[in-house]
Amino acid sequence: MPAAHQRRIVVSYDIACQRRRAKIAQLLLDHGERVQESVFELALREGEWATVRRALDEMIDPVADHWRAWPLCVQDRADARQLGLPRPAPLAGAVVV
Repeated sequence: MPAAHQRRIVVSYDIACQRRRAKIAQLLLDHGERVQESVFELALREGEWATVRRALDEMIDPVADHWRAWPLCVQDRADARQLGLPRPAPLAGAVVV
C-alpha cells in the first residue's frame, strides 16, 4: 500500500512485566518501527488500527500497565524532527565477532 494511504500512529507504553513487554513490543514491531525504547511509529492499512488496539487492550494488565497512542496526520509527519543518531537496526541471524 502506498505510504500516502497508510495511517500513522505513535504508540508508547509502560509495561511492568518483561514477558508482556516483549510480546507487546513484537506486536508493535510487526506494524511499524521502534523509535525509542518504549515508543513506536506504526504504519497501518485501513482498519488495522482497531485490530492493534484490541490486541494491546487484551495483552496489558490494566492495573500495572499503560499504553497511549497519537495519530499523525500528513502535515504532522512532514513536520517531525529528529536530533541525534538513529538507533541501529537489530542484527538478524548469527553474528561472528
